[in-house]
Amino acid sequence: MRASTATEWMLVVLAVIQTGVGAAEPEGTVTGTAQPQIRREPLVLRQGGTPEAPAVFDGQGMIIDLGIDVTEENWARAGDLWTSAGPLLKREPQEAGNFPGLFLEEVPLVIPRDREAERLHPERRGRCYVAPEKLEPGQMGYASDGSFYFRWPTGKTPGQGRIYLPPKPGISCVTIACSHIIVKNITARHASNDGFNIHNKWVGIRLENVRAFSNGDEGISAHDDVQMDVVNAEVAWNGSTAGGIADVNRCTTTYTNCRVHDNVGAAFYFSGRQHKVSDCVIYNQEHDFRIAEGTVVERERIEWRKK
Repeated sequence: MRASTATEWMLVVLAVIQTGVGAAEPEGTVTGTAQPQIRREPLVLRQGGTPEAPAVFDGQGMIIDLGIDVTEENWARAGDLWTSAGPLLKREPQEAGNFPGLFLEEVPLVIPRDREAERLHPERRGRCYVAPEKLEPGQMGYASDGSFYFRWPTGKTPGQGRIYLPPKPGISCVTIACSHIIVKNITARHASNDGFNIHNKWVGIRLENVRAFSNGDEGISAHDDVQMDVVNAEVAWNGSTAGGIADVNRCTTTYTNCRVHDNVGAAFYFSGRQHKVSDCVIYNQEHDFRIAEGTVVERERIEWRKK
């Protein structure tokens, strides 16, 4: 079954949270207990294993969804242009040009910058929003009173689909803060930051059979001196202007047998030390790779598709 369609990934599933030998227990979770709902809290993994016996965290199909459903809020509807009655859940307007402010089903609604207004008001750089009548499909902005307004994306029928607000800024679905750990069978979506986020000098990290859909920044992102291997992942509809996957600083990563598609930025953005991408499929991307100067990237058997 393909999990990349909006209908399928919206299904509520039974998730079993189970840790392997030496694996970290996620904060606020009772392990080994069937959960009749999608997990609504971030997952932080802090305890790893050894090179010979890595810890294992098997989500067994767990979906971590941090989105807040605001479909039933008081929206003023004018065709495909909808406007909220004041700030949603008292949320402050966020800076334009970085992260999406809402998700319409799987689609991130980007916040374009009004650069002409910024030239007139340089002190408001990033806080000048495109007027409602000038928005393109799939874009949004904020009114002077903090109200959200957006235009429904192409291919979406106004009023048919759920609208999600990501959590407050800086929150990732899965944070890995240890070395020598295998994390598998998890879907991460609707984070305000990354689906899977790894910082520091952790090594021996392996992601298997994971999915990162519709997150505010990257789907998967390694930083600093991280060493990580990713196998059988799907990364799609993430809102970062860098890429669906973005590995930076001095990290070393590999991606094998992955599908990357429909992200706002490139499929892969690399500015780390050394990376390898093999046996991967990329489609519905304006850009496939963005590679910073001096970064070593090996590519083997990459398949590109329009859709």
